[in-house]
Amino acid sequence: ITAGTKVTLLDDNNQSVKEVKARDLSGQSELLFRRNSTSGAVECKTNRSAVELNEALHSNN
Repeated sequence: ITAGTKVTLLDDNNQSVKEVKARDLSGQSELLFRRNSTSGAVECKTNRSAVELNEALHSNN
């Protein structure tokens, strides 16, 4: 994504909130960018899902 790319911000229900330039989102954490396969628009929504590692799979024994 380049600084001038127009990005549609989505709410938790995947509804369009507003359109901004990517440079306005620079440096922000926990954002998920995706391209809408129907319209081709670049969309952005928060990505706040918690990630926990499975200890059994990640043990070094």
